[in-house]
Amino acid sequence: MKTIQHAGKILYAIVFLLIVPLVQWWWALSLENTVRFPPVASRNIGAVAGVAGILVMAWGMFSLKKFGKGLPMNAYPPHFYVKQGPYRFLRHPIYWGYGFLMVGVFIFTGSASGLWIVTPISILAMIALVMGYEAIDLKKRFKDTDQSVLLDIPSATEGVPVLAQRLATLFWIIMLLLCANYIVWFLTHNTTPFWNDSLTLPFFNELNSVQFFTIAYILVVPLIIKSNSILHWWTISVIAGIILSTYIALLWPEVGAQYFYISTDIIKNKELTAILGAPVFLCGLSAIAYVKQFKKGVLFILPLAIIISLAQLANTRSILLNLTVSVFILFVTANYKTIWMLIRNTAEKIANSWKEWEWGPVRIINHGIYVGVGSFGGILFCGLLVGKAYAWAILLFAFVVIVFAALWAQIIEGSEKLKRPFGYYGALVGILFAGTLLWIMGYNEWVLIGIISVVMPWVQAAGRLRCLVNGCCHGKPTDNSILGIRFYHYRSRVCNISGLKGKYLHPTQVYSILWLFFTGFLLLALWLHSFSYSFIFGMYLILTSTGRFVEEAYRGEVQTPVWSGLRLYQWAAIASVLAGIIFTTIDIPVVTLQPAYGWEIWLVALVGGFFTFFAMGVDFPRSNARFSRLV
Repeated sequence: MKTIQHAGKILYAIVFLLIVPLVQWWWALSLENTVRFPPVASRNIGAVAGVAGILVMAWGMFSLKKFGKGLPMNAYPPHFYVKQGPYRFLRHPIYWGYGFLMVGVFIFTGSASGLWIVTPISILAMIALVMGYEAIDLKKRFKDTDQSVLLDIPSATEGVPVLAQRLATLFWIIMLLLCANYIVWFLTHNTTPFWNDSLTLPFFNELNSVQFFTIAYILVVPLIIKSNSILHWWTISVIAGIILSTYIALLWPEVGAQYFYISTDIIKNKELTAILGAPVFLCGLSAIAYVKQFKKGVLFILPLAIIISLAQLANTRSILLNLTVSVFILFVTANYKTIWMLIRNTAEKIANSWKEWEWGPVRIINHGIYVGVGSFGGILFCGLLVGKAYAWAILLFAFVVIVFAALWAQIIEGSEKLKRPFGYYGALVGILFAGTLLWIMGYNEWVLIGIISVVMPWVQAAGRLRCLVNGCCHGKPTDNSILGIRFYHYRSRVCNISGLKGKYLHPTQVYSILWLFFTGFLLLALWLHSFSYSFIFGMYLILTSTGRFVEEAYRGEVQTPVWSGLRLYQWAAIASVLAGIIFTTIDIPVVTLQPAYGWEIWLVALVGGFFTFFAMGVDFPRSNARFSRLV
C-alpha cells in the first residue's frame, strides 16, 4: 500500500510539472502577435539561463526529498524544514530556478510574448503563491525554526552588519539594478522624451566620466555602514526605488526612461553604458545613508553627491524629466516609513468614522459616499475615453455589475446579520452578463468590457474605503502595531460579527487599495497603447486576482468558508487567473475611436454615482426583508 501511495505522489508531481509548462508554452504561442519586440539576447545566453534554471530546480528538489522527506509540491510538503543545499542561500530556490528556465527557454526560442508577458506574470504568480500561502504555512508548521538564509538583507535591528549581510545586500542591489536597466533600455531606448528641454550644464557636460562614480558612490554604502538599521533602511529604499523607477519607465517611457546616458568617453558601447546607468535618486539615497552614519562628514558627502548628480543630469536625455522623476522617487522611498504611518493612521481614522442619519424608515450611512464618488469618477473617465456614444451603455453596465455583486454575496454570505452584502466575484460575472446584454442591444461589447476593465481597479479602490468604515474585508489579528489597525465602532462588522474590537488587524483593505492603484495605471497604459480589449480584460483578471489571492490570506472574516487550506476567494482568484489567461488569447480587433463629448457623459456619471451610493449607503434599518439592511 505504501509503495502504491508513493508511486501516486510521484505521478502527481510529474503530471503537475508537465501541465504547468505546457500551459505556459501554449499561452506564449497564443500571444505571439500581441508584442513585437525582438529577442533580447542570443540563443547561447538563453541556453545558459535555461540549463542553470534546471540545475537549481533539480538541486532544490533533491534537497527537499533527501533532507525534508517530501516532494516539491504543496500537496505533499516536506516533513522537516530544509536548510541544506540551495536552501542555505535562497528561499524557494525551485521557483528561482523555474524563473531562469522560463527566461532561458523563451530567449532560446525567440518568443517575445513568452519573455515579456508569460514570464513576468508567471513570476508574479509564484510570488503570490509564496506570500499568500507557502510563507504562512511554513511559519505555522515550523514555528520555532530559524528560517533565515545567507542572502537575507539586514534586519532593522541595532548592531553592526556582518560580512554576509553586506555581501547579500550588494548582490541584490547589483542584480536588480542591472536587470532593471537592461529591460528598460531595451524596451524604451528609441523613445523620444516628452519634454525636450533646452537646458545645458556646459561644465558638467564635459565630465563624461564622472557619472560612473555614482556606481561606486552607491555600492560602497553596504561596505562601510556600521548600523543594521541604517543599512536596512537604505536597502529597502533602494530596492523600492528601482522597482518604482522601472514601473514608471515602462508605463510612461517618454517621462520615466530618460535617465540613460547619451554619451561617454569611457564606454563606447551604448548597451553597456545603459546597463551601468544609475538614476539620480540612488545617489540621493546613498548620500542620506552616509550622512546618517557619518554626520561630521556632511560637508564632504553632500557636495560630492551634488557634483555626481549634476554630471548625471547633464549627460542624460532630458535634464528636467530626469530630475523631476528622481526627486519624486527619492522623496517617496526615503520616507517610506513616514508615508506608511500616514496611510495606516488615516486608514484607522476612516475605519472608525461611521456616521448615519435616519429619516423615518430610511437610513443614510456615510460610507456610501466613497463608492458613490468612486463610481461617478469611474463612469466619467470611461465616458471621456470612449465618448458620449457609449454613455448610456456604460451606465447600464454599472447597474448590472452592482446587481450581480449583490446577488453573489447574498448567496455566499447572506444571513440575518448580513441582509445586503456585496461580493466582488459577482461583479465579475456581471461584467460578462452586461457585455452579452449590450451586444444584443447593438453596442460593441468588447469596447465596453475593455474600458470598464481600465477603470475598475480605481473604482474598487474607492470601494475599499467603504469596506474600512463598514468593517468588511477586514484582516486577521497581527502582533505588529506599526502594521495593524484597530476598529472600535460598534456598527463595524469587525466588532459586531467577528468580535475583534480593539485588536490590531492586518489592514487588508489598504493592501488592496495599493495594489489596485498601481494595477489601474498599468491597464490604462495598455489601453493607450491600443492593446486588444480582450487582452486588457484578461490582464485585469490576472492582476487583480493575483493581488486578491495574497490579500485573502491575511483576511479574517469568520463567514468566509475555507476549503483544503485555502479560503473560498483564494480558489476564486485562481479560477479568475485561469479565465484571464484564456481571455488574453482571444483576438479582438481594436476599434478606432473618435470620442465626441457632451452632457450625456456627466449625466450618466451622476446617475451611476447616485445609484451606487444608494445601493451601498442607504438602507431600511427597521425592515427584516432580504436586501433591506446593510448592517
